[in-house]
Amino acid sequence: MSAEGACGPRERTRAAVRLVGAGLMSVFVCALVAWVAGGLSFARRPLGIALLAVWFCWWLSTALLRHFGSASRYSRRALGLTLALLPAYFVIVVAAPWEYGHFSGPIPRDGPLAWAGIALLAAGVLLGAWAMKALGGSFTVRLNVTSGQGPVTTGPYALVRHPAYLSYILELLGLGFALSSLAGIGLAVVAGLVLAWRTRREERMLLSEFGDEYRAYMRRTRRLLPLIY
Repeated sequence: MSAEGACGPRERTRAAVRLVGAGLMSVFVCALVAWVAGGLSFARRPLGIALLAVWFCWWLSTALLRHFGSASRYSRRALGLTLALLPAYFVIVVAAPWEYGHFSGPIPRDGPLAWAGIALLAAGVLLGAWAMKALGGSFTVRLNVTSGQGPVTTGPYALVRHPAYLSYILELLGLGFALSSLAGIGLAVVAGLVLAWRTRREERMLLSEFGDEYRAYMRRTRRLLPLIY
């Protein structure tokens, strides 16, 4: 038996284990969100059903398509930022759902604005999955450049240079409106500012790695918003 044939079953097993683990994690997070937002009464609402369905796809696609990556001089510099963003998970999973279930704020619940938020969240999830798929194994949490990797300029990267970061902003903003959460909307604004700063660091890294090839790519694309920024 060839080496390729011998490693095939192992790779399939790893993929199956990863799929099951990602699915269980996504179910757990959705259950936690529903419980914090009001339990079964939230899960039975049309908005709750739609939100949990999109949320499940969001976390599942992220768990399957995003890789952690290896340490590099770029990732070490960004460690402080990564740690500083950890409280964002608390806002996403706990604070925003709690606000929906227990706080009557200025944003009407379950209204047109909330459904617009669901649409924004879904658009962000689709854009994020597209970006992660386009980069393949090169899409990592840590700032890094894979050996032999060149700049990816196809798919969503033909529209903007950082579609994954745009997807994060759409997801957080959509989540804030869907859950009528001021905390969620505030997090989206903060995340937008932080990610705009991070894109500049990342572009300096890519310019140092790819030089004129990436500089030419920068001249024909925008950073986050097509035709605008």
